[in-house]
Amino acid sequence: MKKLIVLSCMSAFAIASPITLQDVLIEGDQEQNTIESSQIQFTKQQDLSEILSSINPEINMVRASAIGNDIVLRGFKRDDINVLIDGAKIYGACPNRMDPPAMHVSIADIESVKLLEGPFDVENFGSMGGVVEVATKDPQKGIGGRAAVTVGSFGYNKFDASFHAADEKLGVMLGITHENSGQYEDGNGQNLVEQNWAQLGTTDPYAYQAKYKDMDAYTRDSVKLKAVYNLDEKQKIKLSMYGDKATNVLYPAFQMDAQLDKTIMINGSYIVKDLGAFSKELELSGYYSHVKHDMGTEFRNAATNPMLYRTHRVKSTIEGLKLKNSFELSGIAWKIGVDVSKRNWNGICLSEPSETPKQLRIPDVDTKNGALFAEAKKRIGKMIVKVGVRYDNTDIDANANLNDATVVPTAVRDYYSGKTSKSYHDFSANLVANYQVNSQNSIYVAIGRGIRVPDAQELYFIGYMNGNWTRKGNPDLKEAKNSEIDFGVKSTIFETQIDAKIFYSKLDDYIYAYKTDAGNTAGQYYLTWTNIDAHIYGFSLDVARGFGDYFLFEGSLSYQRGQKDDMIAGQSDKDLAQIPPLHGRLAISYDDGSYYAACEALMSAGWSDYDSDNGERHVGGWGVVNLKASKEIARNTTLSVGVDNLFDKTYARNNTYAGRALIGATPLLINEPGRYLYANIEYKF
Repeated sequence: MKKLIVLSCMSAFAIASPITLQDVLIEGDQEQNTIESSQIQFTKQQDLSEILSSINPEINMVRASAIGNDIVLRGFKRDDINVLIDGAKIYGACPNRMDPPAMHVSIADIESVKLLEGPFDVENFGSMGGVVEVATKDPQKGIGGRAAVTVGSFGYNKFDASFHAADEKLGVMLGITHENSGQYEDGNGQNLVEQNWAQLGTTDPYAYQAKYKDMDAYTRDSVKLKAVYNLDEKQKIKLSMYGDKATNVLYPAFQMDAQLDKTIMINGSYIVKDLGAFSKELELSGYYSHVKHDMGTEFRNAATNPMLYRTHRVKSTIEGLKLKNSFELSGIAWKIGVDVSKRNWNGICLSEPSETPKQLRIPDVDTKNGALFAEAKKRIGKMIVKVGVRYDNTDIDANANLNDATVVPTAVRDYYSGKTSKSYHDFSANLVANYQVNSQNSIYVAIGRGIRVPDAQELYFIGYMNGNWTRKGNPDLKEAKNSEIDFGVKSTIFETQIDAKIFYSKLDDYIYAYKTDAGNTAGQYYLTWTNIDAHIYGFSLDVARGFGDYFLFEGSLSYQRGQKDDMIAGQSDKDLAQIPPLHGRLAISYDDGSYYAACEALMSAGWSDYDSDNGERHVGGWGVVNLKASKEIARNTTLSVGVDNLFDKTYARNNTYAGRALIGATPLLINEPGRYLYANIEYKF
């Protein structure tokens, strides 16, 4: 399905870093932006969420560590948005989102990234708030490859290499990546452990032990194999396998660190074209992903306390099939399909160092989805209209024996009794109209409704608090619904490109994590979920203008506001959590084809609207300046250098929403890196 893809800040940032965003108008949708593989030479960012949040002010990064950071898109977060890798869904295993979906791809493997904002995708299950679609590189014709080395501040080093061989029939590609980093320091000179100490003190059970003060922030390795086989001019088979392993990743905002995060992904597709009048293109695709996540208190003071020294072992698996057929009938372009998937999520807590089973955390939950979808697109004069519909049938079952007293406390068993199976039946739909006024002006209106069902954690999570196991899930949750309207104008005035958008989302039964002290002694609370009605609205503005042959200026601005329409019992703050304040970006760049240089300013207002009832607080505004440059220094060899946060400012992008830390208390506020210098050299052959 052709999608509305919105990644603001197009070509200037491309010049400012070796990632170029190209703006392409797609018939019947809004816009598409693509990160081209040939232009990805180097970036200091170590995961996808950091790259996207630096490019597009509508995306906010939830900082948790040096890697493994999450995405908030127009205020939508976690399972509200879909992250696809080569068209396949993937879910992290960690209840605290130490391993969000966007983490499970190496930057070196990315061919393109597309972003669809809003509930305008009917091909994929759960695209309530938007879709981030990552495509990895295909083998290129001929024999060749690349090798790159990156070094940066705070002991960061990375090596990645790939090799490809392809002819008209068969192409294969193999890629490997190794990276390691010390702990970065913020503008105050505090590393991740010291930021943890500054907020907890050094004696807190979840403060780091002194001997780990200077340990590395993480080590990570990945390997990718991809093959493309052209049976003939009309038939193609694609197969890819991806493995990723991260070890000893520090997460100072939470009570635990990731000892192991291991990912396996297998994707495949078969495409056949021109089968007949009713099949212009038929595609059958399948995927499998498995994430194993071990996290524990090994590096914290808790490891010296037998009651608190523990490891959580959680696994998340999803497998799916999709069949879609495209054809034309009566002047209308049609796409119809079937989409099925099964997700399994389970986890257990072990007492250390004996590694004996202690309690269930997520009781082996299956989420089975089957769906039918259809999309129709037609040109009417200067307007292109697209309509999409989807029907979902979803069954969720907790398969573990919740009646087993050895792993489930009595109070928890009683609460979940008779509620371990759920069924949801839902329709999603959207209408998008794009009107091309003339060659320089266009407008669009998009209206849509999307849903997402609660996940295994939100329904059945079993928590631990003050020496007692307690239920945290809410098995009575309904599916969340987003009814949204978007309006946009794209224009060129006096050689200046202007792209303006506004949106309004009405959220019914929105799934929201909150703090409650029900059933607990004074001063104690636990986190759970409920359904509330709420709304989010906002706007974005992007402008770009070239000067002379080589200079380009760009500016972008984004703002969202979210409020609860229903108040949670015992709470009075109407602000939704994790709705970032006003964000902006300015950049001026120079590119003569062989050399580029750029100066970029990123800025944010302070957090004045935040959910104080659920752990958020005021966070000050900030502004940073980045400098970047690149030049081909020899044949097929490019050197890129840069400095981010030139003036060594101390600042934080995110807030301290309690819903981020579902194991433990409200997360700590983790600052962004201070002045960060980097250099990359890449050789292609």
